[in-house]
Amino acid sequence: MKDERNYHQRLQEFCDCFMETDLMAELKKASQGLSGDPSGDLDEGALKFLGLAILYGASERVNRIVFHRSKEGKVRFEIEGEGKYQLPAPGPQMAERIIAIGRSMTHIEDDHGVLPVSMGLRNDRVDLRFELDRRGEEETLSIAFPTL
Repeated sequence: MKDERNYHQRLQEFCDCFMETDLMAELKKASQGLSGDPSGDLDEGALKFLGLAILYGASERVNRIVFHRSKEGKVRFEIEGEGKYQLPAPGPQMAERIIAIGRSMTHIEDDHGVLPVSMGLRNDRVDLRFELDRRGEEETLSIAFPTL
């Protein structure tokens, strides 16, 4: 049976599912590839990690979260708020899928683009700004949060 839900819908479902959890603990598990998905589906793991990152950013009132994959395949997952710090990063394959999902959700095919993305979170929503940047083999997905 084919899943007809798009990435945006599935991401919102992950956010709804994990809204009441310990986000940092779940992010650490997800960064180690422990997604809880018995099928090992890379898309499911990437959507879960992205959803957890968005929830973490919203709950901690950060300015931006950044996924960066270097041409050597190294991955950074950074949080920008009152300071700038790194959290446990996903593996290279998962980071590549996270960035690809960001591109798919926004339909940004060019090397650089910025678009708003509204995420429904239960009875509320958060308006994000997805920015994608590709320079050769390096890729970055930045998600900016509204200033409160």
